[in-house]
Amino acid sequence: MRRTLLFLPPLLCLLVLAAPARADAPPPLRVTAWPQGYVDLSHGWRFHPGDNPAWARPDFDDGSWPVASFSDPGAYGLGYRWFRLRLQLPPQHGPLLVGVVGNRGTWRLYLNGRPTGSTGLLPTLEVGALSPQVIPLPAGLTDVQIALRVRTTSYLYANSPVRGTIADVIVGTPGAVRAVCSTIRNQSRLEYILSLAIDALLILAALAVLALFFNQRSHPEYLWLGLLLATLGASDFALAASLTGILPSSFNALFGDPVCYLVIAFQIEFTFSFVHQRITRPWRIYEYLLVTSTLAAIPLNWLGVPATPYMAWEIAATTPGAIILPILLLFWYRRGNREAGWLIVPSLFGLSGSLFDLGFIAAALHWQRLLVLFRTPFLGAVGFRPIAIADFTFFLAIAIVIFLRFARVSRAEARAAAELDAAREIQRTLVPLVLPEIEGCRLSSAYLPAEQVGGDFYQILKQTDGSTLIVVGDVSGKGLKAAMNGTLAIGALRTLAATGLSPAALLAALNREILHAQQGGFITAVCARIDPGGEVTFANAGHLHPYCNGDEIILDSALPLGTTPDAVYTEARLHLVAGDALTFLSDGVVEARNAAGELFGFDRTRAISRQSAEQIAQTAQSFGQQDDITVLTLAFAPSEVLSA
Repeated sequence: MRRTLLFLPPLLCLLVLAAPARADAPPPLRVTAWPQGYVDLSHGWRFHPGDNPAWARPDFDDGSWPVASFSDPGAYGLGYRWFRLRLQLPPQHGPLLVGVVGNRGTWRLYLNGRPTGSTGLLPTLEVGALSPQVIPLPAGLTDVQIALRVRTTSYLYANSPVRGTIADVIVGTPGAVRAVCSTIRNQSRLEYILSLAIDALLILAALAVLALFFNQRSHPEYLWLGLLLATLGASDFALAASLTGILPSSFNALFGDPVCYLVIAFQIEFTFSFVHQRITRPWRIYEYLLVTSTLAAIPLNWLGVPATPYMAWEIAATTPGAIILPILLLFWYRRGNREAGWLIVPSLFGLSGSLFDLGFIAAALHWQRLLVLFRTPFLGAVGFRPIAIADFTFFLAIAIVIFLRFARVSRAEARAAAELDAAREIQRTLVPLVLPEIEGCRLSSAYLPAEQVGGDFYQILKQTDGSTLIVVGDVSGKGLKAAMNGTLAIGALRTLAATGLSPAALLAALNREILHAQQGGFITAVCARIDPGGEVTFANAGHLHPYCNGDEIILDSALPLGTTPDAVYTEARLHLVAGDALTFLSDGVVEARNAAGELFGFDRTRAISRQSAEQIAQTAQSFGQQDDITVLTLAFAPSEVLSA
């Protein structure tokens, strides 16, 4: 609007005076000396939006076009732009080069209407970062019309908002122009070389952490940390690689930028998993928003959404998580969660991405006071991008935290492993690996604990009168505590068995001993004394009834051991003949449950009770093990039958 008002008075004068509408051609830029070996041509260009091949012709009148430099905001934008500059060179000049510093594949140079240069316009997905090129001027030319056909794509917004697709054009002697272009190329690489190294370190660290997770799947925080480091490193690597020309700019627009939303999502998952907190519904909704933003960013970048509103949305979407997570960690720490305190400082670096985006917007809108957030400080020739330094500091902080956590967890796991070794020794007492030889009987057993150690047990004890005492028990609960209680019961059982007590008296005495020694819980047990001639005496303390030849032996089920000192146990007798088989089970068989919630039950147990101990246990486990499974079978044959 302002430009229109400026041209209005001259236009009215032209109408009044009826003067010709054609304006005078602009004077050429005269070059008379080469003070540094080259002349900077970044200013004084005539430019016009749009695309017309006629604008390359040297006789085209561009007098009505506005004058601008390449850094003027109005001189660049999405789509095509043409720039024209007439150059007057001194007569009898030596060999000269034109150096163009512009985004690779986004411009085409015309000298006196003829296209020159080796690259030209590339497909949109292949355009890249600033890449200086040198183009020789034809010998003998003194009056040169330079025209630049420029195309700015949506993928270039990430390069630099403080300059256009073309950064500079120079003309001069071959040595000077090549030196300037080489310096610009090296400066671009050195500005981001540290960032690329840090990003590579993050990606390698992510692979190491993910490998740690696959070796310790009980620690999901390693999975989320690995994904966090991978996305953090990959996102910034895509940006830095596109800015140095290693990758096309489209790689950052279609991958690097969208991934930044996942960084916050993975940080949320890692934080909650690390401090053992459940993710609440509002956080889940926020994560869905971040994932949706990732999916939406790809088509938005493809369609060429302007950089400023895009970055504003990126700040709005990622900043809440970066701010609230440290506050939440501080709250958990003050409530006694020590591990939450370890993550407070590393979580603060999540704000670096938001500050970078804010600096980008400040540069695009020319907010000079905030440009410090976007500019890269240098130490010598090497650039230290603030976001890369923040990422590296986060990596160091989180590495220290994970090292301390890993050391603590390793010590705890070492103690647990030692306790587990002790529990296995206890288990050998509860469930002997080698069954004793009993004349006239063939024994087999199977034991499948629900955890690494269990509370089921069985004992086969020979008596002084030639009989054999079989006791099968089940301690309430699972794991190490149940195994310890079982060990106490077995110690008392072996002492009492040496006294020659009957099964009922033995259970009564064992009940009193368990009540005296055990702290909580109870034990079910069935006791059977088998004489060499086949006479069997049973007593039951709340345990599953045994089976004989597939039929359940009905016993009086008294109270389990360890419940009351007044428990009374009765006996039942059964005579075995050659070929009879007894089966003792724990309730882990009957209580097996499949995925649909259906119990294995007594009917199925009865149907398989004549199978071997191994077959019964495997069948129950395949159905759906919920508790320790113990099976002991005895096939009887009198001694005279064996002798025959």
